[in-house]
Amino acid sequence: MRLITTLCFVFSVLGSAHTLSATNPVEFFGCKFNEGKSMADLMAWTKEWNEVADNLPDDGYNAWVMTPMFKSNMTDLDFLWVGAWPDYTRMGSGMDDFFNGEEGSASFAEFVEISTCEIHDLYSSTQVRANNGN
Repeated sequence: MRLITTLCFVFSVLGSAHTLSATNPVEFFGCKFNEGKSMADLMAWTKEWNEVADNLPDDGYNAWVMTPMFKSNMTDLDFLWVGAWPDYTRMGSGMDDFFNGEEGSASFAEFVEISTCEIHDLYSSTQVRANNGN
């Protein structure tokens, strides 16, 4: 019985470690608002974008709009668009569905009318800590 308990413990720790070390893709767009556009325009667009994203076959994409509170150069960005997928397979299928679909490409064209994004980066993200809820 002790061996079974020990094995269960070891496998649960290994499973947890694997979950924490799994990588996922995260993209960042660093953007400035185009002349006459503002956060209100971006937030109105996100409502329409969410409807397009909800109708895609793969709904694994999560997104955030982040505004700088402080940074080295406070004038180079108005906002960050941050998007993450659970894995690289879903990133590929999701990007394909969005950018090669009529609604997705039209939605992105509206985003480009609102902002100019000189930064578009893709990072591999590895979680190193999971909040235990306390």
